[in-house]
Amino acid sequence: MSGGKDKPVISLANFDENNPKCIINSPRSLQACKMEGVLPQELAHKPIEHFHERALSPRLVKLRYDFFEAKRRDLLAASRRARDQIVADERQANNSNSQQLELRAKDAGVSRGALLALQSDGLAQERRKLLKAQELEKKWLQNALNAELNQLKELEKGKAFAEAEGDKDAERQKEMSRKIKEMNDKRAQEEERKQMEAEARQKLEKQIAKEEFHKQQEEIKRRAEEEARRQKELYEKQCAEAERKKQAELEKERKREEEHQRMEARKKEMKALDLRRMEILEAQKMRLQEEMAKKQNMRDERIMASIQSNMELENKRREEFEAKQSMEAEREERLMQARALQQEEGAKRSFQLMMRRKLIQEEANKRAEERRASILDHQEEVEYRLLEHEQKKERYLDFKRELDGLRSRNKEINVERQRRREESMREMVAEQVRRKDDKIDALNMERKRLWQLRRHQQSEAYRAREQVKSEIMRQRIRSKFDSKALEKKLHDLMNQDVFTEKILGQSTSMPSLRPAGGGSMQEGVEA
Repeated sequence: MSGGKDKPVISLANFDENNPKCIINSPRSLQACKMEGVLPQELAHKPIEHFHERALSPRLVKLRYDFFEAKRRDLLAASRRARDQIVADERQANNSNSQQLELRAKDAGVSRGALLALQSDGLAQERRKLLKAQELEKKWLQNALNAELNQLKELEKGKAFAEAEGDKDAERQKEMSRKIKEMNDKRAQEEERKQMEAEARQKLEKQIAKEEFHKQQEEIKRRAEEEARRQKELYEKQCAEAERKKQAELEKERKREEEHQRMEARKKEMKALDLRRMEILEAQKMRLQEEMAKKQNMRDERIMASIQSNMELENKRREEFEAKQSMEAEREERLMQARALQQEEGAKRSFQLMMRRKLIQEEANKRAEERRASILDHQEEVEYRLLEHEQKKERYLDFKRELDGLRSRNKEINVERQRRREESMREMVAEQVRRKDDKIDALNMERKRLWQLRRHQQSEAYRAREQVKSEIMRQRIRSKFDSKALEKKLHDLMNQDVFTEKILGQSTSMPSLRPAGGGSMQEGVEA
């Protein structure tokens, strides 16, 4: 809004190429210009009057106008191609679920890269690994706790069996006393004639009970003697085993002592061998020194003979050099005499040559005067032609200078455009890197959370097992076994969120991003 009026939106699609005041202000078109390294002002049309300058020929003005107009049209075509590509990318993005993904990322308060990272196949695999480890941990804990529960049930069954056996003995005694009382009542109700028989029967029963009691006492005593005999035999076996181990240790000690003695003997033998080897080496060293002394004497004799022969050879060479020097002196004297004769003859020839050159010089001066006159005539004609050529050359140089300037300007424009394109590309790459960094950070945070959940799950499993063990130990100490209460406690422990899939939804670092429509969001991300 400017001055209360809506400013018209001008894009590359409705851009007026022949209007100098038409400037692009559409966001998508500005983005296309930035991608191609083009400034919006460079796309505006400049009429030919814009290039008029003082002392500039119409031909050069037309050249500048044609150059900048062609450059402008090239930049405009490149920008339109970039805009068409942006429009195609946006249309493709709108056809997919990318817009929905952006909205969901904005609602969740995270970046799009973090949302993609949280719904990636890598994290899905990590979650599956966590669930698999959770299942294995749960199965292990279930087996361990079931083993503890079965052990408690066995203890409870044992206690119940012992109590049932005690109740059966009491009932048996009670039933026996009741039967005896009935029999006594029957005997009391019988006639007097049967009293003696009843007394005799009672005495017989007492005698039988006493004999039974004696038999039980003898059986208990016999079992105690057998147990004592068994304990004594076991003690004797343990003593024999201890004695056997002691003998084995003594045998091992004796063998170690014998081995030590053999090693000492071996060391002494090796020491004697070392002494003998040292004596042999010492003798060899003495022989080697004697041989070296002999070789040194022979080498000294050869050196003296060589020195004497060298001195004789040097004397012979000196005599030959002196003879050669005398011959060289004689030869040099003969050469000096010949050179003096040659110099005298050369002086005569040089005087004759000087006279001949003087005649030639006079003839050459005459011919030069004649040639100078012809050259002056020709020079005037050449100067006129050169003047025309200079004018043509000046026009050509102006045209070439202008063309070189346009080429350098084109190069500068291309360099500046390439710099802006690279800057735009760097910004795009930086944005992509930032998104990838967000995605990587979110992925690492989620992996770290899953790893912490797994460690927490293991610690909770060990804690649950320790609680069950402590409960079983407490019931053992109190001798009151209650398997149903333990089963209820096991059920409560196994139904904790840490042993179910609910633990994946409890995140304190990232929001819940599961789509409401099931797998449609994941399919859109993969597309």
